Amino acid sequence: MSLDNKRSSEFRRYRQGLTAVYLGTAAAIFALLSASVIKELFFRRPAVETPRSGLSARPTPAELLDCHRGVLDLLSRLGTRTCELLALPPSGAQDEILASWEDFSRAWRDEWDVVDARCRFSELADTEMGVAYDRLAQVHGDLPNMRLKYQSLLVRFDDEQAAELARMRRALDLSREALEREAAPPGKVEPTSPTAP
Repeated sequence: MSLDNKRSSEFRRYRQGLTAVYLGTAAAIFALLSASVIKELFFRRPAVETPRSGLSARPTPAELLDCHRGVLDLLSRLGTRTCELLALPPSGAQDEILASWEDFSRAWRDEWDVVDARCRFSELADTEMGVAYDRLAQVHGDLPNMRLKYQSLLVRFDDEQAAELARMRRALDLSREALEREAAPPGKVEPTSPTAP
């Protein structure tokens, strides 16, 4: 048996174990994301029951502008909160970030339901309210899918980039400390905090 074959067989179990761990982790992440999507689409109860009052009153332009502000606020808050969570320093507190996202997400979905009930998007769908209303209702209807995409972005960010960012941050902290020691007058070295700007 050649040396290369011996080495190859020696690490075969190790490679197989790593492959199994990798595939198991990928399958678990896929299963969690799939379960989250299925739960949101089929098993979620709205925070506000949509009124079934019929089509008696057509919303006024002022009411529609208020609906527009509500939908725009929902969209803006999704992006803003995601960026805030991505900008947090990578401290290994991914569970806290995901818990914060879940709290935000729950409140956001409740507000989405309130806007839906107030603006009657579900009730007035396909009733020829006009192009502006249809566009507004379409964006409102697309927002839950966008929320799930942002959630997926947060999970993927942790899996793919958080460790690299933590390594880079630590390298910068060590570099700053070394440069500050070199720049300090002889005999006087001031301690620095790694989180100081």
